[in-house]
Amino acid sequence: MACCPLAALGGFLTGILSLIRIRRSAGLLGGTRVAWLGVALSLVIGATSLLVAERIQAAQLTGNVSDVRSAVEQTLGGGLDASAWWIPDTHAGLPDFQREMSALLAPIKVGATTQTETLVGNPPMGRFRLVVQTRSGDAIASVEALLITDWNTWLPGPRLQSIEIAMPRGTAETSSDSAQSSDLATVRFPRVDHHEAGATLPRDG
Repeated sequence: MACCPLAALGGFLTGILSLIRIRRSAGLLGGTRVAWLGVALSLVIGATSLLVAERIQAAQLTGNVSDVRSAVEQTLGGGLDASAWWIPDTHAGLPDFQREMSALLAPIKVGATTQTETLVGNPPMGRFRLVVQTRSGDAIASVEALLITDWNTWLPGPRLQSIEIAMPRGTAETSSDSAQSSDLATVRFPRVDHHEAGATLPRDG
């Protein structure tokens, strides 16, 4: 089974066991060539499936980072379709947050984005760190996104759950939802986290 490295390992082990039994049978058992073929195919299939799985995982990580960067850039710019957020009807304050961020930060561009952590759960969650370039300088954004399985592709894709932005204090002085330290102001959205998400998107997309 090319899609399963464990199955290839099983094929390799059973091939070796078969060769041992054939050798111990003193000529009573045949099938040496078939056993060697099973061992060789298992090694090839196992190595190939591991390589393919690694590339799929790398492509998925790259896609998640790209999707989160695009969603955050659009959110802060005020032009995001709310479907990029999980259960958008629970985020009634999203338009107000977008207008506030657009007024404070625009024009903005999201630069370097990395996925810092993946938390196992149902559904799993990814944490991302982004550099947000604004007219007042660079801000740092921390984003949590649920990795929701898409029924069309059977691959998990990010749906934003929360965003936190650390900006120079002067930039956010007009923000009513900022927690200020000596030199930074932190703006968060949403104000209350929601954890009612299911494991998959609806089948109708």
